[in-house]
Amino acid sequence: MQKVQRIFTLSIVLMLVAGVLGPAGAVWGADSPAQTWIVQGASATAVAAAVRAEGGEVTAMLPLIDGVVARLSAAQAQELASRAGITGVTPDAPVRLVSDGDDDPFPFDPDVLPQGVDDDFVTSFTHRVESAFGMHGEKATEMLGGWGIPETDAPDVTGADLVWDEGYDGTGVTVAVVDTGIGLHPGVLLGTDGAVRLVGWKDFVRHKRWPKDSNGHGTHVAGIIADSMVGADGEYNGVAPNVNLVGVRVLDRTGYGTYSRVIQGIQWVVDHKDTYNIKVMNLSLVALVQSPYWADPLNQAVMGAWADGITVVVAAGNGGPTPMSVGVPGNTPYVITVGAFTDNYTPSDWDDDYITPFSAAGPTLDGFVKPDVIAPGAHIVSTMLPNTYLVRKGMAEEVAPGYYWMAGTSQAAAVVSGMAALVLEAHPDLTPDEVKFRIQATAFPWIDPVTTEAGYSVWQQGYGRVNAYDAVMMDGLDGYAANQGMDIAADLAGDTHYEGFSYYDEDSGTFKLQGYGTWSGGYGTWSGGYGTWSGGYGTWSGNEPWAGSVFFEAAFVEDFLNGVGPDASATTTSIGIYP
Repeated sequence: MQKVQRIFTLSIVLMLVAGVLGPAGAVWGADSPAQTWIVQGASATAVAAAVRAEGGEVTAMLPLIDGVVARLSAAQAQELASRAGITGVTPDAPVRLVSDGDDDPFPFDPDVLPQGVDDDFVTSFTHRVESAFGMHGEKATEMLGGWGIPETDAPDVTGADLVWDEGYDGTGVTVAVVDTGIGLHPGVLLGTDGAVRLVGWKDFVRHKRWPKDSNGHGTHVAGIIADSMVGADGEYNGVAPNVNLVGVRVLDRTGYGTYSRVIQGIQWVVDHKDTYNIKVMNLSLVALVQSPYWADPLNQAVMGAWADGITVVVAAGNGGPTPMSVGVPGNTPYVITVGAFTDNYTPSDWDDDYITPFSAAGPTLDGFVKPDVIAPGAHIVSTMLPNTYLVRKGMAEEVAPGYYWMAGTSQAAAVVSGMAALVLEAHPDLTPDEVKFRIQATAFPWIDPVTTEAGYSVWQQGYGRVNAYDAVMMDGLDGYAANQGMDIAADLAGDTHYEGFSYYDEDSGTFKLQGYGTWSGGYGTWSGGYGTWSGGYGTWSGNEPWAGSVFFEAAFVEDFLNGVGPDASATTTSIGIYP
């Protein structure tokens, strides 16, 4: 399955014609008030100079996407869009923050705390955690023995518990959780030895100096990755229970955010990856697809992180089982995009397992097979504090004190982030492409063992259900990497872009994977040789999947083919949970 992609080189002029003029629907007006824009060009430094020359204010540097966040009037933005060297001027949606009270379990005096994350963070935070929870060095499991901690099934279903037996639990690897924050739950804050392992924190929403999660989603995700508590089954509850964590808050109390805020969060992770040894970044969030993957600023940031050596794991989205429902940034071909299956409450019996109806399905609008793999994502029990937004709104069901049930590809992505941490502890020199290859190559394709026919199409399961033990322990995989034939540096530079092999056969009403051919320039058709997937996966049958959707509109098709970036003023980024 290494040749699921082929090179598709475009003219730079074609790629940027619409983007330079600004997004469709943007209203330029001399008297309009200043608003937030994402401005891109040759480099962040050059763009910042151009913004200031127009009288605008640069509020954040985004070198990851050769851009900045700026405050500009519409007239200033229009002038910038006409400048040579400016490749994109995208309006950003403002976020209205609603006061949610203080749900921290213990008070902090902001006057005596260090600003942001610095060298004293771990030491200072450790003292406060010990004081608040009465730890003083005791192991967390001993202190919390009376909580009635429930067991979780994801480690058993994926084989992560077998990896622990081999001596790997995530030690020394740091996972960045870019989400709604991280709450002060002992299972997340403390490693298996009772020491504080939340080594970094940054809040782009309310600029809190210490970890906070008013929503609850980020804490749930972090717990799936890393919960160090021992459950009723006598095993750790997190997939990588001793991994280090960094929390980056980019989504608000209700679980929504803006492109600029999420990109700033990703930029911060890249800037601090060496400081905190960040090897994995979890993005359990989703936005609507509005352009080719390479024209989307959020996807560009994700690609930049991948190119910088961070294994990025993202949720596919919860728009399934409809085809072409994978969102941004899950439609980025390089990263690990995760769909969800359920063990149907029988973790030791695979016969009744199935892919959840909500799990988003491919292909992407660029023709790529997504998701890459599927992982447990239904009735997932993990950490969360009471009095958070999801609890108050009835979107999370309490199982035990500090533990709640949720479902979604957010949860499935967190499982794979924990797996990636285990892989990197055992193989610390792997590149993101090599980590992705190990996770894909060792997955179990969902096939009928008798007929060998696929139980689900390749656009629903990718390579299949994840297999943590073999991903970590299998020999003979050294030197192999995913994303073969793709040059991410050239992709980011705008020199070359790629398309997948998926196409929709109108005669048969199925998606198929072609052999070789060239893109014909029309939406939904390929010219050249057609072929069905020969590796045991079925084709997807059904009605023309985009009929009646925005993808069917002529304006969308034209913008997509011309590489127009998304209008962020009409775009929200939100958590990937199933309601």
